[in-house]
Amino acid sequence: MRSLALAVPLCAALAACGSEPAPDPTPTPTETIAGPRTLVASGFNDQQIGPKIAGPEGSEVESELTLDGRKVADLVSYVTCPAPADDEEPAEECVPGEMPEGTVYTYVHRVTPVETEDQLDAPIAFRTTRVAHGFANNIGYDREQGEAVLGDGYSIRVQEDNGALAWRVEMSDGWDAGEELTFFWQSTLPPEGPVEAYAAATENGRAYGTGPFPPAPEEVDGVSSGEEASID
Repeated sequence: MRSLALAVPLCAALAACGSEPAPDPTPTPTETIAGPRTLVASGFNDQQIGPKIAGPEGSEVESELTLDGRKVADLVSYVTCPAPADDEEPAEECVPGEMPEGTVYTYVHRVTPVETEDQLDAPIAFRTTRVAHGFANNIGYDREQGEAVLGDGYSIRVQEDNGALAWRVEMSDGWDAGEELTFFWQSTLPPEGPVEAYAAATENGRAYGTGPFPPAPEEVDGVSSGEEASID
């Protein structure tokens, strides 16, 4: 009888030892929004650019950056092919259809503020309002212009912001009317016709304008991915 009495608690103990621990609860995934990513700015005069692409409006696209019907700045944009090799004959015009696959195109934008009645309309940044398709990880501005316009110790931060590109004037003596600054970026895609894809940020809001911009790449199955939505 003694051995039978001991068997019952022993079996219960063995059952407890053989049971598996309860699994840890699976964490619930949460959506994360990437913040602006600071990039290294290159100098415009260090770029080896070649002839310009002639689009439906010619080799340069002139536009106005406007906010609520008020002109804030003039915008002149163009796109170039790479400079030809030393043993190649320079071309007067760049034709993307004749360029090899992998060609890197340089998008150039000259921004000149204009006189406004409200000082809060003065530009403090320039950016794309769409995803910069084919971005080739090269972006910058004309450093000589930057020093001449913004003064000693100026600072322009270049960033990638959810696929769009931005040039932010963080330290300066002021970016005044009539003072031109040149910004650039590079893409592996040639432009399509001018679209509203650029903006100047001001204290009163954004002033929008048009310029050449690379189209959204096609899907793998050959179906177009459609018009790219603007980025707020």
